[in-house]
Amino acid sequence: MLKRLLFQTDNNIVSFIIRVMVAIVIFPHGAQKLLGWFGGQGFSGTMEFFTKGGTPAILAFLVIITESVGSLLLLLGFTTRIWAGLLTVIMLVAMKMHAGNGFFMNWFGQQSGEGFEYHLLVLAITVSLLIAGAGRWSVDRAIFKK
Repeated sequence: MLKRLLFQTDNNIVSFIIRVMVAIVIFPHGAQKLLGWFGGQGFSGTMEFFTKGGTPAILAFLVIITESVGSLLLLLGFTTRIWAGLLTVIMLVAMKMHAGNGFFMNWFGQQSGEGFEYHLLVLAITVSLLIAGAGRWSVDRAIFKK
């Protein structure tokens, strides 16, 4: 039962494409938070930022791990539903945080911050992965077939 819930997927190329694309998009955000790459604050700076803002340390840690390690595991298609579920929660929280800035990204610097359109797109992708699974060329598929 647990094996079916976690690993069942079909050979769908669409699931593969969205899984790989969301991993590629999310990984740089995780690398900023974990490693300080791409102008990020690194692990300690990110933990400090989140916890000073009132986020419990365990939740801050889960965000960092989900966006960094989780995105790499999504790329491989390993435990896809777990990482997609965690990203779904992160995107719901991010949408709430950005809702006051409107829908659109801040393309022209005329808003007080970024809107939530990006988060909504990622949310649609992660919910799709929760439903369909990892798809073609995934570790999940290999595990489930055995």
